[in-house]
Amino acid sequence: MTLNLLSRTGDILHKALGAESFRYQVRSQNMANVDTPGYKRQDVEFERYLAAELQGHEDSVVLKTTHSRHIGKSTKGANPRAVADQISTMRYDGNNVDIEQEMIALEETAIRYQVLAEQLTKEIRQLRTVISERVT
Repeated sequence: MTLNLLSRTGDILHKALGAESFRYQVRSQNMANVDTPGYKRQDVEFERYLAAELQGHEDSVVLKTTHSRHIGKSTKGANPRAVADQISTMRYDGNNVDIEQEMIALEETAIRYQVLAEQLTKEIRQLRTVISERVT
């Protein structure tokens, strides 16, 4: 492995950790609004941006710009975003949050976050090993 590959992997893991943290917040918000009439559950959309960045197809995702100073079409550094589920409705009051599904999804998110954190820790350890080997 080259030093550049390690830093790119670490950067990707860092972005994924941020996305999972944001996803945890959004799912917690869904649970908090389980009894709010008209509330639509939200989820985080990040995977397609990450996949586009990994494949190196910068133009595969076009970001909408509404101001001349906005960033252009590049997906580099794209941030996760919350997307509301406007299609499904579970109750007469328009709310579509299923507390059981949200609890499961929240646990999955916590597990993914933990796995990503462990992977990032391993990458940092490898980088430290490479640096200490080159210094001696």
